[in-house]
Amino acid sequence: MRIRTVLATLAATAVAAVTLPMAAQATPGNTVVFGDSLPANPTVGDWLTAKGAPIPGGRTNDLNCGTDFLFSNAVGAANATPVADYTCAGASFRTGGMRIIDQVNRAIETRALDGGTREVVILAGANDTYPYILNDRMPMPQIQENLRVAARDAIHRVKQVAPNAKVKIAGYPTISGPNGEVCLINTGGVGVPTPAVNLREIEDRLDQGLAQAAGDAGAQFVSLKGATAGHGTCDADNWVVGVVDDNIGTYNLFVHMTNHGVQVAGDHVGRAS
Repeated sequence: MRIRTVLATLAATAVAAVTLPMAAQATPGNTVVFGDSLPANPTVGDWLTAKGAPIPGGRTNDLNCGTDFLFSNAVGAANATPVADYTCAGASFRTGGMRIIDQVNRAIETRALDGGTREVVILAGANDTYPYILNDRMPMPQIQENLRVAARDAIHRVKQVAPNAKVKIAGYPTISGPNGEVCLINTGGVGVPTPAVNLREIEDRLDQGLAQAAGDAGAQFVSLKGATAGHGTCDADNWVVGVVDDNIGTYNLFVHMTNHGVQVAGDHVGRAS
């Protein structure tokens, strides 16, 4: 299994729901969370409910996107603010699904994001990498630059409406090992590296593009690498699920974080100052 297969697996797990209902005005001093499937973390029931096939217990947010609210609730618990969740699986800054700037505009329309907002958290960007590797063979430096520009523009849009809000751009958790190895098979606590796959440059440049965008637009970049170190796909206590994984905690999506990992990430971002 080569890198294109791994990236295609990632693509297959990114699902989007985009029907937009009206939402109530948010509480002053709130936090608004934007992002893709990692912070959304929907179950199958959540996703089907968002698609118009209500499942008992299915949950959707103010975008009518499926989410379990683990990440956004962890952010709010950590920074002691009410939270509005505007995440959606499949979201990106400039590619497919619902774009982050459209999530921002929707939050503005529903007045969840306004001058009284205290914090804004954005966790997205992975969906702006692999499509260009798989389909266009675009060099990673160009992918990084395109991501930087699109993320910067989204931050600027936030700041137009919420100039006093602290804007946090979160990086991605530890996925690969020190040499870029990825284990899509993890049995008995032993990860099996996928042959001929090295995600090191992709993983590094994804975070670098987000960090550059944050620096360009006066936002704060919050790395998740330290908080999730030792919990990548090849580690015994992995917080990122493979495709075959029999020694792991509860999770909602393949090739995404465990529920515990999602909560740790949200807590870390919420506490960042």
